[in-house]
Amino acid sequence: MKKTRCALAVGVALMAGVAYAAIPQVTPDVKKATETIYKDPVMQKMLTELMSEENAQFRFNTHMEVARIASPSRFEMRRAEELTRRLVEEWGFDKKDIMTTPEGVIKGAGIQLVDGKPVYNVCVRIPGTYSQQKGAQSYKGQFPKVLLEGHIDTVNPAELPPKESPYMPAKLQKASEPIVKSPQELAAIKDELHFDKNGRIIQDENYKKAYVRYANLEDAQKKGGYRIYLPGFADAMGNTTGVMTAAIMLKKYNIKPVYDIWVCGTAGEEGKGNLCGMKQLYGYNQDTGKGNNALNFVANFAADSTRPGSGTLNYLGSYRFEIKYTEPAGYKQGGAEAPSALMAMTRSIGKIADIRSPWDLDKKAERTTYTVGVADCEDAATADGRSRSCTLMVDMRSPTQPPLSAIRAQIEPTFKAALDEENAKYGLKTGDKNALTMELVWFGDRPAHQRANLNDIATQIWWQTAQTVGIDQVKEPRTNSSSLNDNVPAAVGVPTVNFNVHTPAASGGGHAYYEWGIPGNAQDAGKRIFRMVLMGLTAAGYHTSTGEVVAPAAGLIGARTTEEMY
Repeated sequence: MKKTRCALAVGVALMAGVAYAAIPQVTPDVKKATETIYKDPVMQKMLTELMSEENAQFRFNTHMEVARIASPSRFEMRRAEELTRRLVEEWGFDKKDIMTTPEGVIKGAGIQLVDGKPVYNVCVRIPGTYSQQKGAQSYKGQFPKVLLEGHIDTVNPAELPPKESPYMPAKLQKASEPIVKSPQELAAIKDELHFDKNGRIIQDENYKKAYVRYANLEDAQKKGGYRIYLPGFADAMGNTTGVMTAAIMLKKYNIKPVYDIWVCGTAGEEGKGNLCGMKQLYGYNQDTGKGNNALNFVANFAADSTRPGSGTLNYLGSYRFEIKYTEPAGYKQGGAEAPSALMAMTRSIGKIADIRSPWDLDKKAERTTYTVGVADCEDAATADGRSRSCTLMVDMRSPTQPPLSAIRAQIEPTFKAALDEENAKYGLKTGDKNALTMELVWFGDRPAHQRANLNDIATQIWWQTAQTVGIDQVKEPRTNSSSLNDNVPAAVGVPTVNFNVHTPAASGGGHAYYEWGIPGNAQDAGKRIFRMVLMGLTAAGYHTSTGEVVAPAAGLIGARTTEEMY
């Protein structure tokens, strides 16, 4: 048997529908705090700069220079290193305010390794004043802090390239031309952005082609615009560049929050990254499904979405299993056929196909679903073409945790049951010398969370800042679920909202080799970055330029689901 790889749909992958809810009830204190901070003269200077052409060009250049650094999940060290270097050497931060190390350690974090591997977050602190106050309260020595974040990993390339070629090309193609159909077609495009030996973008004729802003795809096509092919253009380095710009603005304007604000580029949001960056920051142990929030975050504001103007309030949970069946060396024993890795895998698939979730039986029930995503057998190990090992990847999803746990309880036993049946067919017991074996290669855990109401502090701030800044105002919030970094803080109980700050005219090819985008409205992007700053300061509190202190809207002690420090 030659290597076999196929996607098998068993059940239906969940796409949560859109629902609408009542408008969040913003308290007078939150409204007043937001408006006071917004009107402060220093903040208005910041907003003016963020909406300037100079800042827009800085963001574009930074976006292209950093996004081209290959950064697959769990191998983000090069991009993290470059962002750290810029924070200290170019953006004015003191080394003592860099809260992460090149080895992946965050002092005081409740967990340092995820899946046994280091976590390459990059975090910088905007120091607050609260810890110097008389009688300041802490959680086991950690004073309250607010997190602003966006993720730094990208799906492509899937593997970290060698040190001598760490960059991905930024190819340019007329927006009116069809999207490429193969990696070879993409590589054949001659036009691309150019960079000098220090990694800085060169503002040549190709730069002039790329750096033109449009209203939408049709506008770009009509006016001869170009799409930029670059993994991470939209998901999510456009957002993360905005998040880093928020840090730069906070530093440049000498903003003094009450609580500390941490600004992080987080690792491992994509694929097998398993939300490792957030699991480290919140001390989330996937074996127990609990987080200790040892760093004492009291509110979380994230920019991971790819839809301009979006806001995500609920988080789709999932469990993912990669199971490998392996035959013993030499598949014939005493002249009889030996158990088959392929047959064990197909037995498990058959059992999973027979499972019925509550939604399968009643369309009024919560839509909990499951998928056998990939069935993959290695190259044949013997002359007659038989593979010795086969791998099964299973994904199950639900908007809330109890049904997700229930469907896992039905599916997980099928892996072992299939193994036992295949061995028994040949008179063997699992564990015998010549029996088929099973290995859990990888386990993915994204905890589910549905808001009980829309009046927690993060939602109030998210809603009010839209009204105050005058961007992304909606009649009612969307309450559909998405799978994002926020799954972790939400499951731990920390109020969190995810929204978009990057503002392309158009983008596409997310998670594909041909991910692309076209620059869009820079002033709206500037407003959205300012809104993120305003969110963080409303939660953390703010010392105005006139000497007034705006009290923190968030509480002193962050939520957690365990006191255990692992």
